[in-house]
Amino acid sequence: MAIKLDKPLQVGDWQYVPEQDKLVQLAADGKIAVTADLDNLSQKVANYFIANAGKLITKDELLHDVWGIRDVSDGRVTRVIRVLRVALGDDTREPRYIETIPKRGYRFIAPVTVLEPQVTFDKNDPPAQMGINRSEKEKAHWPWYLGFAFIFIAAITWWLWPATPDLQDKTASDIPMLRYKPVTALDGLEFYHNVSEDERYLVYSYASPEQENVTVLMLEDLQEHRRIQITDSSYSSFGAAFSPDESQLAYHRAYPDGKCEIRVADFNGDSFTITNDKLLVSCGDNSISSRLSWSPDSAYLVYPTMSDKRQTILMLKRVSGGAAEELTTPPPTSFGDYVARFSNQGNKLVFLREAAGSAQIWVLDLSSRETSMLVKVTDVLPGNIDWTNDDRYIIYPSAPNTISQVEVRTGNIRVLAYTDVNAHEIQVAKSNTVYASVGNFSHVNIKKVANQITNPVSDSTTVFSSNRNETLAEANPLPKGPTAVVSRRSGLPQVWLFYPGGEQKQITFFEKNERFRSLVFSPSGKELLAQINNEIWLLSDSKAPVRLSENNDNLISQPAWSYDGKRIYYAESKSGRWHIVSHEVSDNLLTPIVFAVDRELYIESYDGKYSIWRDAISKKFYMQRFDTQIPQEIPITLPENQAWLKFQTTKSGVYFAYLVDEIKYSLKYYSFDNGEISNAVTVDYLYHSRFSLTPDEKFIYILEAVRGDFDVASVKLP
Repeated sequence: MAIKLDKPLQVGDWQYVPEQDKLVQLAADGKIAVTADLDNLSQKVANYFIANAGKLITKDELLHDVWGIRDVSDGRVTRVIRVLRVALGDDTREPRYIETIPKRGYRFIAPVTVLEPQVTFDKNDPPAQMGINRSEKEKAHWPWYLGFAFIFIAAITWWLWPATPDLQDKTASDIPMLRYKPVTALDGLEFYHNVSEDERYLVYSYASPEQENVTVLMLEDLQEHRRIQITDSSYSSFGAAFSPDESQLAYHRAYPDGKCEIRVADFNGDSFTITNDKLLVSCGDNSISSRLSWSPDSAYLVYPTMSDKRQTILMLKRVSGGAAEELTTPPPTSFGDYVARFSNQGNKLVFLREAAGSAQIWVLDLSSRETSMLVKVTDVLPGNIDWTNDDRYIIYPSAPNTISQVEVRTGNIRVLAYTDVNAHEIQVAKSNTVYASVGNFSHVNIKKVANQITNPVSDSTTVFSSNRNETLAEANPLPKGPTAVVSRRSGLPQVWLFYPGGEQKQITFFEKNERFRSLVFSPSGKELLAQINNEIWLLSDSKAPVRLSENNDNLISQPAWSYDGKRIYYAESKSGRWHIVSHEVSDNLLTPIVFAVDRELYIESYDGKYSIWRDAISKKFYMQRFDTQIPQEIPITLPENQAWLKFQTTKSGVYFAYLVDEIKYSLKYYSFDNGEISNAVTVDYLYHSRFSLTPDEKFIYILEAVRGDFDVASVKLP
């Protein structure tokens, strides 16, 4: 597999030059003095190590991700590692580049940082060192072109991005690569963390492998290295936060029956104890797990709660007493506002709003109660964000392994740093240190399970696996057609086709991390509709991807094909009102038109006999047979807090995902013959609404989540 890095990098004593795909060392005049003596395979392994610097790499991962197969002897891996060490001048006894982890694998330990392009090529350099095909004249002028481009980019960057005392203007090549330092390292999940004002104490929610369905609060003294559990496991505790004066601790308590409380307890740092734990206010039943924020004077708390409309809204509550005040009213198309933080001056709130599976960063002025949206975050769904100490910027995870800032006044966005691991919850301390929860809540497998509606044989098999890098599978409607799978096996998420005979084919080659929300095969089984971020794309194994919708302010969801494959449909929210858009698919793509108003789902069956749709206002579902044109209400009801919809039609009924609790789904089947709803699979629950039925209806692809590992870590911002 091709593993090529796209930025100039400093790798220990070496520099990586992307134009040559080589590791080099430079002379004083900037010309190449030494090129690492690596063959093509060894360079691929070096690139893989550099791209995963600091991480444990197993031999199986090397074999699969670099060789692309697993039936390679350990001796060949050992030989390549030896070649790398010799070429880089490494020593196995005192390694500076490749550390051997006995019986587990290897770790690349040399520091890796992004460089400004600065390698100078001379026209007399031998071809072996040049590694590129250009005329002699082009070789001589290449440094001048590069210098001009660099100056131009720097000038534009300076013009667009205002300077701050702490964060000077940088071009893309100046963006540093930062490594998180572990703060906690328990087995299981440590998340929803909060560090005290003096950065001595840390509180976080913890789900252990033994009690993964219960979350308790852990309190740590980072100075004296003490840790205690401060809540019990008869309920779950989330989002604890120290008051700015460090005298109190507030948190969200969730009971097994769905009851919700916001509680405040006294904290004594000298004795390292929690006392006088009292109820502050009850929150809405079945509220999602909360993150709390104190006002700078410790007088108020902001917390999210589930409203009567089954949306998450933000509430403001005085700690000394009085009624809670509703701060935000999300639009009907949004699941709600799920986290907020007070500014350091206390006059504003920054909060996150979920909209069609994406996050939006908003600012609320507490004096006027006016709100304004700063930025959409499409590549990740941040768990929490924070202000810089001067309240000029919001720091947030903007993409995998990326921390960015957005200026509150102008909305200008800027990448601050790339990081070695993904951050989810971010807190900015007074020392300009970012404390983050890093890791993965779960690892995902695709499981092929028996459909108990049509298949009495119990069966469950992991399929399409490449070290848990798959996140979506869509079965082809034709028995001999390929299955579409979203996989990270080649680095970024891409769509692969898996054919019955064993052939695999990658059909997308996106150059940045894209978020695939759904895949739907055409009735012919030859084309795919993909919702990627907030866009609809047409994919094929014979043509380049085509974008059918623009990424604008209108939310879109639920793409589907017409029964004859000549049109597509998708739901679009405009000014808070849903409608169904119809779009012809042809060589000359036509302008989309509004097909139906006040609907948020529309699907036609592959056999062309009927359609299923949902009323956006009443939330009722209807079936409409094409031979009668009379809609018939069907008795499918979903929980009011279910944001993700997935339906699949068959000749005799419809399959759909049903939200059981906050993160668990069951798979249901509604029969047209008897009007009854039954369970389609025997597994206890699904971790996601995504599923796909095989064309013979005997098996269903579902996602299986295996509990991952989350830790609290820190990094110093530049």
